[in-house]
Amino acid sequence: MNRTRYIIICLWVLLLPVKATDTDSAYVNRHSLWRHTVCEALQNPALMTQAYLKPFTELTLQGDYRHQSDAFRVEEGKGFLLPEVAVQSYIRLTPSSVVWGEAAYSNGKFFGKEYNNVADFQLLYPDVVADSLGGDTHRERYLFSGGYAIAHQEWMLGGELKFRAEQEYRTYDPRMRSVVSDLTLKAGAARRVGHYRLGLSAEGNIYRQTADVDFYGEQNGMGELQMTGLGTSYVRFSGSNRDIFYEGKGGALALDLQPEGACGWMAHVQHAIHQYERISDEYNSLPLTTLYRQQTTLMMGWKQQTATDEKALLLHASYDKRANDEHVVGTASGQDYPILTDLTMYHLHRWDVAASALYGRGNWHFQLKAGWLSQREKYEYVERKMEYARVYGELTAQWLKRVGDHLRLNVFAKGGYAANVSHAIVMPYANMSASIKDYVNHNYKYQKASYAQAQAGVRADYQPQGWPVGCFGRVATAWQFCSEHAHEANVHLAVGIVF
Repeated sequence: MNRTRYIIICLWVLLLPVKATDTDSAYVNRHSLWRHTVCEALQNPALMTQAYLKPFTELTLQGDYRHQSDAFRVEEGKGFLLPEVAVQSYIRLTPSSVVWGEAAYSNGKFFGKEYNNVADFQLLYPDVVADSLGGDTHRERYLFSGGYAIAHQEWMLGGELKFRAEQEYRTYDPRMRSVVSDLTLKAGAARRVGHYRLGLSAEGNIYRQTADVDFYGEQNGMGELQMTGLGTSYVRFSGSNRDIFYEGKGGALALDLQPEGACGWMAHVQHAIHQYERISDEYNSLPLTTLYRQQTTLMMGWKQQTATDEKALLLHASYDKRANDEHVVGTASGQDYPILTDLTMYHLHRWDVAASALYGRGNWHFQLKAGWLSQREKYEYVERKMEYARVYGELTAQWLKRVGDHLRLNVFAKGGYAANVSHAIVMPYANMSASIKDYVNHNYKYQKASYAQAQAGVRADYQPQGWPVGCFGRVATAWQFCSEHAHEANVHLAVGIVF
């Protein structure tokens, strides 16, 4: 009860200072596909001084549902149901300073997870605790963020704080429970140089997760595997070692270039480095593995906005590298376990390169995107490999229209196809258990597949003249069809109010 009261108070505080000032131009500014030309730059808090034409606060009650006929990735399960309440606010304090914030609470459920008994799988893979039983899990998440930016003469300065608290658990054997705290601090500066804004931002992150698995049934001898990638596990510390925690830290630097006016070149370059230690709580805080992750993102392009139309050409590229050290531990001396050496056994390399063209005229916007995606995983000894590559194309259409004096409509549709162009797997099948063999082959089957996707949605905003508050509703659906005769269905529903 106290926790719920605290959330309501935080949401209400964000609502208090906002006035109803959303015009048609401000609505287009917030919801148009054209916003894709600035979204990377707005990761620098200093550039938030001109992020929106008008201040606003939006309170949303929403729900997301996903169902897969067969799990595309075993560790992530067959779907989820995630209801959420959230508030987002952007307030102009003075002509040269702004504040913004977000608060959200969700409490939902994931279905059919296997070989994964920790939260944040995408963040920590392959260093997860796992078993072949798995099952549904409950997830509760709190998210708070806030920032401040100010412009003075040719300079802009800003800072932002984000905090996420989360727990994920299961109420039957194997009873996993993970508790997460994730704090990110970001600072940025930007300067006007000719007709451009040149910005630099830096961020730091501190991460922690405690994870344990319990068995309450009569036959509670099930062991947990300390996974190390591609079906391998740290055999010495698997089994009854069920209490671990993760400690992570990292940072990122980003450089941005944006035109001051409606036409010009733009660029965004970011490089991030993080590491996550998996530590055994049962062996005197012994580090078992360390995951090193590097991410590089590049966006560059050109845009032009006139009184009649908008057009932009963009190039996107991202690279994600993971390397996992296994710490070789010696014989215990008292309560101390000496680390003899480190072996870098697991590597992952992921590339995503794409080009897109964006065109808008009147109430319509269109975006065409084509790209190439490649992922390679390798475990050094005994050698294991899994890799695939796809080429993909997407077409998105959006229609923004004011209907009468009180109603605004935002309708979009998207279609795309990702075709597999290469794939390969190398596994020591003769030395693998039947369950691990099935697990690895299942994931590979869907990695080497081709996918067709279709999305559609509509948002309606209603605010009669003189009303200080507007209301909106949103519904969207997305479908994926896999060449392995499986499909995925997504449904999104939302209602809310806008100040």
